[in-house]
Amino acid sequence: MINLYQVIDLILAILGDIGIIDIIDILVISYAVYRILLFIEDTRAFNLLKGLGFLVLAYILTKELNLITVNSIIESLIPTSIIAMIIIFQPELRLGLEDLGKSRFLRERQTSEAEVSEVCNEICKTLEICSQKRRGALIVIEQDTLLGEFVKSSGTIIHGKVTSELLNTIFYYGTPLHDGAVIIKSNLVESAACFLPTTSYHKGIDKDLGSRHRAAAGLTEMTDAIVFIVSEETGAIRYSRNGKINSSNMEGIRKLVYTSLIRAAKYEQQRKEDKK
Repeated sequence: MINLYQVIDLILAILGDIGIIDIIDILVISYAVYRILLFIEDTRAFNLLKGLGFLVLAYILTKELNLITVNSIIESLIPTSIIAMIIIFQPELRLGLEDLGKSRFLRERQTSEAEVSEVCNEICKTLEICSQKRRGALIVIEQDTLLGEFVKSSGTIIHGKVTSELLNTIFYYGTPLHDGAVIIKSNLVESAACFLPTTSYHKGIDKDLGSRHRAAAGLTEMTDAIVFIVSEETGAIRYSRNGKINSSNMEGIRKLVYTSLIRAAKYEQQRKEDKK
């Protein structure tokens, strides 16, 4: 049997062959893989990558166990899966390259709780203006469940500061982005014109409520996001949580916006700490 001293000697021998250039090479590759995983972790690509990893693992195991037929099938699936991944997730790859060009790929944005009050005021101001002008609006505040799939695949990436001017411009009738939802992530307008899944429980929604309300209920059935809706027909401001549409006065709406932003900041901070 190999004893502890032999293991230590082996490790020292391996380390003795590693130079400074090798260490730099390993660190660069490790960091690049780490940043790629961070970029795709909240998208469908992450699940597909896990599936591809499972195929590779199954290939190694079947080869070791000499399962020739199964191994040959898996071997033929792996190249196809890689090509399919490139084709299916071409938009995500394009966005990743755009982020790299903007130097956003290599840095993390720190979300400060000091911004919450200002962002809350801007969102509430937008809701009030849209209500007064009978302008339809749909604002999603991301919580613990990441909404990367909707941000990257169905909307237009904005990644801009939350201001009433920006939000009202987005929801102004006739602009290209007005028809859809705005997603607020980490105190930023992450994406606009996002199409949300409609509710599967139509009987639980008042028949007088339109597609915005049904989309809001659909998203909150699937996730823990909080969605605020302004009716284009009546100007009424409502919110959706846990698949239900609720009404409240402006004071209640303001409190809910604020607490949603506070929770979102805490979830974001926790995710950053977990990655360290």
